[in-house]
Amino acid sequence: MNRRKEEGTMAKPTKEQLEKINKLAVKELTEDDVFVFRPLMIDDQVTAYYSKLHENFLRKIVMDAKKGVGLLLNHNCFQLPVGRTFDAELVEEHDEEVGDFCKSVYGGVYIDRGRNTESNMTTDDIIKGIESGTIFDVSIGFNASSWKCSICGNDIRDYMSCPHIPGKKYIVQNEEGNDIVETCIVNAGEDGEGELLELSLVYAGACGRATIKNEFSNDSVIELDKGTKLTLVDNFKNVPLYAKIYQYYSKDGVVLYTDTDERTEGAEYLAKRSETEVILTKLYEVMKNTFGIDVSSEEELISKLSEFGLELSKVKDELAAKESELSAKNTELETANSELAKAVAENEQLKTDLANKDAEIAELNKKAEIVETYRQELIDKALNLGVKLQGNAFQRELFSKFLETLSLDEIKNVVSGFEAEVRNKFAGARVSEGEDRSLTNRVSDVPDKDENPAEFSAYVAEKAIEYAKEHGISISEATKLMYKKYSNKDRSDS
Repeated sequence: MNRRKEEGTMAKPTKEQLEKINKLAVKELTEDDVFVFRPLMIDDQVTAYYSKLHENFLRKIVMDAKKGVGLLLNHNCFQLPVGRTFDAELVEEHDEEVGDFCKSVYGGVYIDRGRNTESNMTTDDIIKGIESGTIFDVSIGFNASSWKCSICGNDIRDYMSCPHIPGKKYIVQNEEGNDIVETCIVNAGEDGEGELLELSLVYAGACGRATIKNEFSNDSVIELDKGTKLTLVDNFKNVPLYAKIYQYYSKDGVVLYTDTDERTEGAEYLAKRSETEVILTKLYEVMKNTFGIDVSSEEELISKLSEFGLELSKVKDELAAKESELSAKNTELETANSELAKAVAENEQLKTDLANKDAEIAELNKKAEIVETYRQELIDKALNLGVKLQGNAFQRELFSKFLETLSLDEIKNVVSGFEAEVRNKFAGARVSEGEDRSLTNRVSDVPDKDENPAEFSAYVAEKAIEYAKEHGISISEATKLMYKKYSNKDRSDS
């Protein structure tokens, strides 16, 4: 297990600390020979892997740390220690991250200076890393004999008595008799039996208030002080009750070892047992809801079924078949729901797209309305100018129909022409004597398009109406034909 950064790091030991260190050393050391620091080794909080150490075991860790265990690098027990513990104390403190009081074990650790290690670092390199804060997490390795389930209180390894899995949630009753959801936790070391094996410097802490990382081989490890070969296991339920459990934590998961090769296959049994319990629970519900009979055990169920001339095995098979059929139906329903959800999402996207298109169309319509308003204003302006120029002789209705057939630019040209004539007229400009510019006297004489655009347009409009009536075509089409004809100086009046 592990702890976060070292607390209260110090370079040289005090006189009292040096006395404790020299009780462990073969040669008497001075304060210049060693570097001392005080790490937070472990606490009583739930780890990320749903286990916690009992206070009784924390006291045992303190005792072992005072006796002196090796300081390793990354739990690598195949290399010699780089330091040693010489002291420890159990402290109750309030932690802001946890939001409560914790019981924490702080250790006293020393490293001898100026020594090469097997890690391609000298002890001075390690000390420098601690002093600079780049080496800051520690982790403990331990074994314990007691591993109890927080739900039922039985040994977590006893799959016959404890069906619970660490980390999973279960519905239990509290002291008031109300149903609550509780997570299964493994409580280790309640009996205080076990031992602290080592303390490691690790790259990252992972236990409650920290995370850890180790470099254990997944094949086997060797306990340094006894040489016992340990074997890796993947589940508490497969460990025999008599076996001793050794546990370490890494960032990638729990590393769990025992001192025996024997496995119980308890996890597999528990999975099968769970399936059977599900079927039996269904049968209990059927008996109660259909026949009003309460049964709470398999024996009671067999007895009640026999009264109806039924065998439990056949009923189980039939119920299992129904469950399988229902499961298939549920799968089909889930697929249908998934497809429906996809269709709904596509429909929502289509609605969004349509809404965007509607907005675009509305914007275009708005712009079209502005253009049409501007167009009508130009037409009205041209008509008013025509009246101003020719008075009652100006054929307003005829000219209005003609202007409706023109583009904006063409209407602008007509307006510009009329405005030029108005300016000339009201500026005192005189026309040749005897010359009549009214439309009625200019039928056979086509006005010049460039010199008299207003008269030309009126002439074209009149001819277009006559042509449309004569040939049975639209005024718009006739206007285009007449405009083209007389624009090309074709003076024939055919």
